[in-house]
Amino acid sequence: MPVTRVRAAAIAALFIVISASPASAVSRIPVHSTDDPASPTANRIDAVTNIVEATNARLERVASAYPPNPCADITEPTAFCDAAIGAFAAYSAVGQSVADACAGGPLDGPGDAVITDADAFAADMSATGLANQLASIAVVLGNADDRLGGILTPSPGPPDAPVTTSLGVLYAAIADGGTVAGGLLHPPDPGFEYPPNPC
Repeated sequence: MPVTRVRAAAIAALFIVISASPASAVSRIPVHSTDDPASPTANRIDAVTNIVEATNARLERVASAYPPNPCADITEPTAFCDAAIGAFAAYSAVGQSVADACAGGPLDGPGDAVITDADAFAADMSATGLANQLASIAVVLGNADDRLGGILTPSPGPPDAPVTTSLGVLYAAIADGGTVAGGLLHPPDPGFEYPPNPC
């Protein structure tokens, strides 16, 4: 699947689908992150990792509501599977940014200093709510991708050791989420594995 750069604005629209499935009480996993330009670059990247780990926890919640590979054999578009594609593309985009950073390549930027998302659809486990949760994940990841570009753009070239370490940890978190998102789309045999750590 080709990697595409996903912008938050391109996936901000949420999916409206009528569903008869009942909602259930689920704890929210909110995101609130403020970038501190005065902090060491590695610490700022670690804050991006925290954002990705929050989206991973949300994604696990969504995936647990479906059997494995729910979109593998879908022939007609559905809100859930379209949103799963968007989430996977968002993981792919930020993963590509890490790969570019590890190679000393240029990144997009800057990003917003504050990233906030309340996980407003957490309690809605209907088809509509799950699609909206996936769309929200993609938006947060798009913002995290922009943040990463803003952190690294002023310092082009191969990263130093602390930054490389933080990028490696970030990529591991991206791979965890990307593997789950890819698992929503791909059949279990031969399965889906995220590309190896580029750092």
